[in-house]
Amino acid sequence: MIDVNQPVTNPELVAAIESVRTKYSPEAESAVIHALKKAHFLSPVTFTPPLEPSIDGKIALEQDTAINFFGYSSENSEFLPVFTDWDELRKWRNIPDEQTLITSYDDVCTLIQEKSHFAGFVVNPWGHNLLITPELIQRFNTPVSTPWTVKEETQVLIGPPANYPHGLTNAVSNYLKTQKNVKRAYLVLMNRGGESSFLIVVDFTGDRDATFSGIAAVAVPHLQKGELLDMIPLEPGFAETVANDYQPFYKRKAFGLF
Repeated sequence: MIDVNQPVTNPELVAAIESVRTKYSPEAESAVIHALKKAHFLSPVTFTPPLEPSIDGKIALEQDTAINFFGYSSENSEFLPVFTDWDELRKWRNIPDEQTLITSYDDVCTLIQEKSHFAGFVVNPWGHNLLITPELIQRFNTPVSTPWTVKEETQVLIGPPANYPHGLTNAVSNYLKTQKNVKRAYLVLMNRGGESSFLIVVDFTGDRDATFSGIAAVAVPHLQKGELLDMIPLEPGFAETVANDYQPFYKRKAFGLF
């Protein structure tokens, strides 16, 4: 729920953006994505017909009122501008009767889908200028790792893919060369309950979400339409069976040499 009586601020998101701009890492990017999804933004708007605020400054929308969003031109495209706080909004313009909606990340994503002329949205365009395209939205919203269990009656079949995704494994391998916490990674085709997906088993240490988010960031763009990707850590049981029966597509060399 949004408390409209409290000023809109997003210190976690602002700090995450500044951190990833200072020094990129998968962990820093993951922090930005996490903060984006929790954020509430100020979105400047106009109304048709124009509305007059009440004494307390609030506006009650009448039926059939049209809400018009502003656009921001960047890189020959138009983006939907959103702001983390009033200070950032005032870098655009500082007028006493600025009309805004408080929007969530999900609200903004829906607007981008519904208003096809927007090439994405931009956070603090006159400050941090963080451009988020539909491709990034898709990547951010793609489940990275959903813990799953196999019911006793569910048949799980694994095997080598008939059409091996070399582009995907090459991209992941090149990325993992920069990640000292990953030892090995395996890929098989898994059929679980009639649904097929690629399965990557990852032998790693450290933070699971950051590790899997980094892998997903480079893997998802190489998935073809209709293809799915699952990831699980190398642990005793099913994942260990995969590691015993198949060769890794990535293996860190001794002494950290690639």
